[in-house]
Amino acid sequence: MRTYLMIAVASAAMHISYAAKPNVLFIVSEDNSEHIGCYGESRVHTPALDSLAASGVRYTRAYVPYSVCSPSRAAFLTGLYTRQTGHIGLATHRFSFYKDFKTMPSYFKDAGYYTGFLGKIHVNPEHTVTKYVDHQAITTNNFGKTISIEKYAAEAKKVMVSAAKAKKPFMLIINYPDAHRKFVGKSKNGYPTKLVKKPVKPFPWIGSDSPHLREEIMNYFNCMNRLDEGIGMVLKDMDELKVRDNTLIIYIADHGADFPRAKGSSYECGVRIPMIVNYPKSFSKGKVENQMVSTIDILPTMLDVCGLKVPTDLPGNSLYDVDQGKIKGHRYIHTFTTGSAPSLQYLQFSIRGDRYKLIYNPYRHENLLAASRYKNSRLPKDQHVKTFLFPDEYELFDLENDPYEWKNLARSPEYQTKKKELMAAMKEFQKEIKDPFVDKKNLDQFEAEQIKHQKINYRKKGFRWPHLEMFEEANR
Repeated sequence: MRTYLMIAVASAAMHISYAAKPNVLFIVSEDNSEHIGCYGESRVHTPALDSLAASGVRYTRAYVPYSVCSPSRAAFLTGLYTRQTGHIGLATHRFSFYKDFKTMPSYFKDAGYYTGFLGKIHVNPEHTVTKYVDHQAITTNNFGKTISIEKYAAEAKKVMVSAAKAKKPFMLIINYPDAHRKFVGKSKNGYPTKLVKKPVKPFPWIGSDSPHLREEIMNYFNCMNRLDEGIGMVLKDMDELKVRDNTLIIYIADHGADFPRAKGSSYECGVRIPMIVNYPKSFSKGKVENQMVSTIDILPTMLDVCGLKVPTDLPGNSLYDVDQGKIKGHRYIHTFTTGSAPSLQYLQFSIRGDRYKLIYNPYRHENLLAASRYKNSRLPKDQHVKTFLFPDEYELFDLENDPYEWKNLARSPEYQTKKKELMAAMKEFQKEIKDPFVDKKNLDQFEAEQIKHQKINYRKKGFRWPHLEMFEEANR
């Protein structure tokens, strides 16, 4: 009898301990740059996100390691760079981890959290996520926005209520389809209720213009409005359930907007994203953080704030330590792309410091991903930017004087020292993370593999990309 009583008391104490831990809400939107009210975009209506920034920390220089969906998600879910896990392309094109890696839900499930995952997963293999999720819903990509934002809010509420019944804190990841193409101005469910009704002049970093592009940007803004209304519904439920005060909320976009010279590229508007952290119990309120941070930092931040052990092999920083002044942000931001699929093939390596950025383009052929962006937006050839389609081997930009990256300084004699400095730092980083592509032989092999598979069907069950062997070998 006494033994049973001791077990019961211990179990109750464990539940109390779990309940005292912070909840975690991680919100991920798709394909949007910093077009939110709190970032200075007045043409959208984003009161929910603006409120999170007003009582939290808004980051002005937050980055993804790869500006396409699957590799970006692979990075923040594992806390590792794509060149550490091998997930260097789209899951729909059979790209995957070279082995099973521990992902965000796994850390929290193991720590006694009730875990929820809404929206697409988009990494391979999916069981690295699904095996550790208590409540999963809305498993389609929902790019047509046929599933209402009300459904996302309802499923989110189920997670919070179920966690309370289980006497556990929750860890919930919500993946919204906005603002991924197609750009739906108003969904059949009636959202957004606030509409942008006039075509919008293209952003200066695109370098192209057409009536169709202006219509696209108008509806892209409407996607942002709908995203915010969906987030507002979830925040309202959190207030009603009285869980808001004890919830660490992190919002990011998975990469930049789907327009030329953004999504898929190494340019700033592809790899720089909006990021907001809201947890007034620990983080600053209403702070604008200008230090450089990365989505690699998200997992260690969550673990740190929730009092869980942060693995020493995670390369990211705790944003809590950055906020408290215990450490600095990143000295360099490293990004990378393969184009994400054989049909979009184009390799790029990038490094940016506080002011200067270097992009290395190892092969001299048309940037197929760039060509696809022009096709998506139906832009005539006279609106194609040649330096985006056929960039030089090296691109060096002074981001202080040239924020949209139009003036390449890589051949200027006075910038050769800076170019060499950044290239050396890039190579050192590749060695640190055991990137197999630091070896040009492996790079050539991957390039040949992808070109070969432009004409070979690889989207079949059981297919495994040969390049994954490089990653296994590099990490033995």
